[in-house]
Amino acid sequence: MNVDAFENNTNKSIRLVVGLGNPGIRYVNTRHNIGFYLLDEIAQSNACVWQFNKSWQAYATSVILNSTKIQLLKPQMFMNLSGLPVQAACHYLKLEPANILIVCDDTSIEFGKFKISTLPGSAGHKGIKHIAQCLGSGFTRYRMGVGGKKNTDITLSAFVLSQFTSEEQGCLPFILQKFKKNLEVLIDKGVVKGMNFIER
Repeated sequence: MNVDAFENNTNKSIRLVVGLGNPGIRYVNTRHNIGFYLLDEIAQSNACVWQFNKSWQAYATSVILNSTKIQLLKPQMFMNLSGLPVQAACHYLKLEPANILIVCDDTSIEFGKFKISTLPGSAGHKGIKHIAQCLGSGFTRYRMGVGGKKNTDITLSAFVLSQFTSEEQGCLPFILQKFKKNLEVLIDKGVVKGMNFIER
């Protein structure tokens, strides 16, 4: 696990957790949608029900973690337009970028590992790039490793839209449980302080 340098505004409380992915049956179980899977794990463990918010163009629900209400969001526009639903939700909820935690995939990180970033930059992720265009910098990214493509015959785009291998699918429930616990710690204690307590 690696951590980028933190900006001062990371001491602000997380109030919105956004899981990135693509909508539709075609993209179910693909690497690019791991952000959806993690939020589904959090929602299910807290008996939360997703509802489609037409104004936000996203599925939304909320969870109470240590007496704090946290909004969960799964944008339902395609990945490269993720910023629009996030912007709409932030405007309604009156949130700043520092209140937002974005959960996304990352092909530069080993499967099952993660990296936390707050500094500007998308690392090539189109969803993160569009959110930054809409909101500016200052939000936290929990970047989940989905492995790097080993087959040189396919493009990076094709790789992230491919499904996990059967071996990876077998490990995924345990990895998502670890990531879920990590997010809960970061939300409870704050990003900077929480780094001392999360599971690596």
